[in-house]
Amino acid sequence: MKALLILFILTSSLTVFANSRTVMVQLFEWPWNDVARECEVYLGPNGFSAVQVSPPQEHLVLGQAAWWERYQPVSYKISSRSGDEFEFQNMIQRCRNVGVDVYVDVILNHMAGIASGTGIAGTKYTKYNHQDLYSFNDFHHCGRNGNDQIVNYKDRFELQNCELLGLADLKTESPLVQQTLAEYLNQLLNMGVTGFRLDAAKHIPATDLVSIFDVLKSLTNISPFVVSETSLSADEPINIGEYLPLGHVNYFRYSYDIGAAFSSAKTSRLAGLFNSYVNTDDAVVFLENHDLQRTESSVLVSLRKDPIAYRLATVFFLTWPYGYPQLFSGFDFLNFDQGPPVDSKGKTLPILDNNNHCRAPWLCEHRLPGVAELVKFRNHTDPAFYADGVWMGGEGQLAFSRGKLGFVAINTSTEFLSAQIPVGLPSACYCNVLAAEYQPGSSCSQGVAVRSGYATVSLGSQSALVLRSDVKCKLGSSRR
Repeated sequence: MKALLILFILTSSLTVFANSRTVMVQLFEWPWNDVARECEVYLGPNGFSAVQVSPPQEHLVLGQAAWWERYQPVSYKISSRSGDEFEFQNMIQRCRNVGVDVYVDVILNHMAGIASGTGIAGTKYTKYNHQDLYSFNDFHHCGRNGNDQIVNYKDRFELQNCELLGLADLKTESPLVQQTLAEYLNQLLNMGVTGFRLDAAKHIPATDLVSIFDVLKSLTNISPFVVSETSLSADEPINIGEYLPLGHVNYFRYSYDIGAAFSSAKTSRLAGLFNSYVNTDDAVVFLENHDLQRTESSVLVSLRKDPIAYRLATVFFLTWPYGYPQLFSGFDFLNFDQGPPVDSKGKTLPILDNNNHCRAPWLCEHRLPGVAELVKFRNHTDPAFYADGVWMGGEGQLAFSRGKLGFVAINTSTEFLSAQIPVGLPSACYCNVLAAEYQPGSSCSQGVAVRSGYATVSLGSQSALVLRSDVKCKLGSSRR
């Protein structure tokens, strides 16, 4: 009941309730047993709202463990390199026991594109014939470009009726296909899943998705959280608004804009960006995901490319009041196709060691120093879901308050920042929860004094300051 209540509130508005869980994380390619442990030892205790997991259905196996094999379905059996159905069910229960919902990345647009083969659970298939599921007429055969594949991304018909990278494109307007997909979603809901990310949503007409979810409504009384993947170029014919009736959208423009600001240390552009964005209650935002990590772009920030820019962008991302933030946690890789390390049976090797520490090549970005405190900041300041007292120093220097509940200063420049900055916090001494000496759960020995609505901020280059109204330092110990 508690999880359903949290889901209902998140679906309707991210701004109306206190003591929220307001940050999710994508644990890309994590095994189910490790996801369960992570919920218990880190996500639940630190106030995360949900975990998005990789597609759980049976997928293609080519013997190379490429990451994209997970996105080539063979059947809807709950069996993948992350684990079997029992492990998946156990993970859901253990996560929800500690207040963490489970969102599933689901693939409704297509099946596998390889001509024939065997899935990880032993299911044999050909491209247009999947046992007891689909046959030739259940797929689109668009008759374009000599191979039925998308070539012109400015053509709506091709985008939604031809094959994406040769993947067998399901005829999602078909009642049989809609029923099959709705039954898969219903199976996941019955196992305790509370939300879905709709992979490649723009390649499915929004009207078809609405019909699929109408069928789902006839099967269940559960209203899932839904986010559509809508990575749209400026000249594509699809409008992001088409998918808003389904729920939220993955808002990729945010990733590029915030990345550009922090990769160039030009944060003066930030405060004015959001007026042209989709409504905050409709957007799921992120700095990167599994696709963006593999995108050749100079503006996207990543721990792998530029740790300093990435960490400062993360401070802004988790403190500025816009959207439903999704952290990403993945693994290091040497080439585009490289997937996670697997055993001789093709199963992903465990990530967490006996001490619950992450093993290489897993990067565990969501566990970086300060991230848990930023999640707590966002939860704590949720009742004040607005930025006020926005202050700009030199280029790359930005500060703002979250009402009387929090204050943030970010210095992306190479210059030292020293200024008297207006703050909304009541007069007191506050801990910088990002300071190296700060110990979570206790007052700090030194902090920042707020007097008569101002704080004297002294901040080194490429660093940040985050104050919460409920984390105070010992009386008389301020140093700034």
